[in-house]
Amino acid sequence: MAAVLAFISVIAAWGMLFWDSFPPLFRRWNTDDYSYCWLVVPLALYVAWQRRELLPKVITPSSGSGYIGLLLSGLLYFLGKAAAVDALVFASMWLTVVSLVLFVYGWRSMKAFLFPLLVLAFAVPPPPFINRTLTFKLRLISSDISVRIMQFIDIPVFREGNVIDLGVIQLHVVDACSGLRYVFPTILLGILMGYWFNSRTWQRVLVVLSTVPTAIFANALRIAIVGYLARNVSVETAENFFHDASGIVIYLLSIIVLATWSLLLNLIGGRKPEQRAVSRPGYYGVPTGRALHVFLMAAILGLYFAGNMYLFTGRVIPQRASFDNFPLEIGEYAGKKYFYDDDILESLGSDDYLSGVFRDKQTGRDILVLVTYYDYQEPQRAVHNPVSCLLGGGGWSLASSRDLPADPQKGRPFKVRRLLMDKPGQRLLAFYWFQQRGRVITDEYMNKVYLAVDSITRQRTDGALIRVELLLNEDESVEHGQQILENFTKNLAIELKPYIPE
Repeated sequence: MAAVLAFISVIAAWGMLFWDSFPPLFRRWNTDDYSYCWLVVPLALYVAWQRRELLPKVITPSSGSGYIGLLLSGLLYFLGKAAAVDALVFASMWLTVVSLVLFVYGWRSMKAFLFPLLVLAFAVPPPPFINRTLTFKLRLISSDISVRIMQFIDIPVFREGNVIDLGVIQLHVVDACSGLRYVFPTILLGILMGYWFNSRTWQRVLVVLSTVPTAIFANALRIAIVGYLARNVSVETAENFFHDASGIVIYLLSIIVLATWSLLLNLIGGRKPEQRAVSRPGYYGVPTGRALHVFLMAAILGLYFAGNMYLFTGRVIPQRASFDNFPLEIGEYAGKKYFYDDDILESLGSDDYLSGVFRDKQTGRDILVLVTYYDYQEPQRAVHNPVSCLLGGGGWSLASSRDLPADPQKGRPFKVRRLLMDKPGQRLLAFYWFQQRGRVITDEYMNKVYLAVDSITRQRTDGALIRVELLLNEDESVEHGQQILENFTKNLAIELKPYIPE
């Protein structure tokens, strides 16, 4: 009876602690890139059931390791909440499950539970900045391979960044078509195939290592098929295949390739004879001790919940002016505001923003300005590195990225990050910086560190991201374009003071 009550209490405490984290987690699962996560929990439970015979006859709880895991899960939880990184909160969810296993079954049972827990870890979507970085690289790789395939079968094609021009149709290999949505489920599939179909360690390793190249090549093949359909069937058929049926077809192809590779490795290296563990019924241990540790775990999770309520419900939101009143005259520049639709605003998650183009009255040069401001930041609504927003879209590639130190003589007493983007025939120069609670930061990771510190010590997480961009002329030097942005930035920074609290 004590064990049942302990289990109910820890489940209740776990659900209460992570209650506000389930909606963002399920939103991520509902996206095309992570829809496979809905299958992860049933798969982990099934694999755990398959390995139940590996449980030792004598079960000894590992309370020390369980409390260490619980402490680490609390650290991840509070860091994730304070630094607005929901991936850390999701990882904390997983680590509490590991701690519960240690409290109930102990380290000696990890032979049975280690692999199911590894499978369960795939239910945790990786941090967005990893997605953005990986997505951009995959877009370019997929685009390049698909173009080579089309050229090999004599289809005339031209690639500009992630834009593939077939003459009759242009394919934009955006995030959804980058192959990212196939990579993580394909890795999981490779792990499961290696576990189920291969018995030797080196065979399983080779199967897992082949998953990423398989996913990328399969996606490139999908794009090449679209090119073939566009040139030899119809543009309408190509577009329908590109956006609808191709994903399922290509993922099935990945499954076939991995299964074939797995079976081939068995033929090459042989397969170990099955060594089934002898069933060990009548597990016994120290039920009272286990129940006590589980009760204590529930109490600790309750303390985490109370700490979260104390630290993050009394956030301070400073007074500021609204961007509705932002002036449209900055030095020699006259501006025009632009407004986003609801979908973009929802993705930004900001409380206020300024988007517009400012034109030099004398030269006619345009500078694009985007400022997003947050009264408070939390997972799913926080500033992020704008590099991913600039890269890839429209064929842009990153030529250089570096910090420009503060230069008070030029009227810019803070550093900025300078980006130079290029594509055939065009170059784009951009400055950006995080302006957060009196600090100017250019490093995304340090921004998260200060966000966590200020959230705990000052109960403030307000802040803004400022971005300015200039399209360079054909023969214009980067230094000349940089000077134009310098002159504009110093005036912009003065105008921003009432709108971004110190």
